[in-house]
Amino acid sequence: MEKKIQKYEGENIKVYFDGSRCIHAARCVSGLPNVFKPNVPGPWIEPDAADVEELAALIETCPSGALRYERTDNVANEKEPDINAITIIADGPLATRGSISINNEPCSSPRATLCRCGASKNKPYCDNSHQTIGFQDNGIPEVNDLSLELTSSAINIMPAKDGPLIVEGPLEVRSADGTAVNRSMNAALCRCGASKNKPFCDGSHTEIEFKSE
Repeated sequence: MEKKIQKYEGENIKVYFDGSRCIHAARCVSGLPNVFKPNVPGPWIEPDAADVEELAALIETCPSGALRYERTDNVANEKEPDINAITIIADGPLATRGSISINNEPCSSPRATLCRCGASKNKPYCDNSHQTIGFQDNGIPEVNDLSLELTSSAINIMPAKDGPLIVEGPLEVRSADGTAVNRSMNAALCRCGASKNKPFCDGSHTEIEFKSE
């Protein structure tokens, strides 16, 4: 994984790109085309081609965490949100923001997109396979329990063998329109694509004989 991470150094910022995490949301290219120049010979990211504050703000919109940055001008790096949240992307993955560990390994970025269609070849991360298989789910579940007062403690996400994503820690789940639908200290989130109670697991992975480490 580490060998796939590219580093681009500017005067006041270092930009890191992990191609294995990219889902081609294209917010970087459309937002700052003078900085992000795909399909060109040589380096495709030019950090000094934009204001450093503007560049940092744009990188923080990258849902997958494929892009992250390190400030070298004594300005604080990206701040983790006050609460951990997973937002359902309609017909797509789970967009995670917060203090995140996966299998007890802290993530390099407070942003990650996690597969929920079951087809990714880069599990637990999304690789856009939901588009290939035509995965469909509007991402608007019923509102459940919102009574828990969440803290800023970290969450740990553990992909269960042949089963769901087990989340331990304070978490808010949000629908595709941003509405909070559930708050809990533990959750089992579907990653086989077959649950009838998405985004939560209902045991369908057993019925369809879902296989994944």
